Amino acid sequence: MNDENTLLQKPRPLDKLFKEHLANTFECGQVLRLLFSNLDTPDAYAYIAKVKNLEENGDGLTAEAYSALELLTHSEFIHLTEQFVKRLDDIVDGMNNTARLIDICIPRKIEDAAQEILSTLMSMIARLQTEVEHYPENELADVRECRETLKHWEESADVTYHEWRKTQRRINMLPLVDEANWTEILGILEQTTDAAYHAALLLERMARFRLRQ
Repeated sequence: MNDENTLLQKPRPLDKLFKEHLANTFECGQVLRLLFSNLDTPDAYAYIAKVKNLEENGDGLTAEAYSALELLTHSEFIHLTEQFVKRLDDIVDGMNNTARLIDICIPRKIEDAAQEILSTLMSMIARLQTEVEHYPENELADVRECRETLKHWEESADVTYHEWRKTQRRINMLPLVDEANWTEILGILEQTTDAAYHAALLLERMARFRLRQ
């Protein structure tokens, strides 16, 4: 019902929607961090529910952004913007999928690698927030620097994930079930950093398109 109401209302400007989307996603990351710190407490279930609620808020903002784009004449720029909206949605979806896996697997103790990848992801979201403040008039040099920074962080998250996997295979620090569970959880987190990087890449492509006009 909330999504239907969103679609019936006149969509807000895209710049406001993007700022709200990223603010919602950053809050979702903060709640996920609290979940990581409270895996063995009753509060964990409340944090999982809060992450889901924020993911649903993100879905509503995604639907509103698509509605706004449908009112515009289709162009390459609109196509790039649609892809950007999808990447924003992928980020908050990835956080929710992480929380859902924790709900399913019920790990007793957080892995340091999860904290490290989430911290990297939060830095990526914060950098995207800074750049989206200037949308759609982003300076190419600034958005290129944003993309390069996020690429570095995405590669750092990838290294963290793969080094964790190598350590588990060589030292067998966790029982096999726990290792399988954390491999899946960390894999989702690492994929979410990919989505954040591709959001920055699309911002750069949009800036390049605008310069050609």
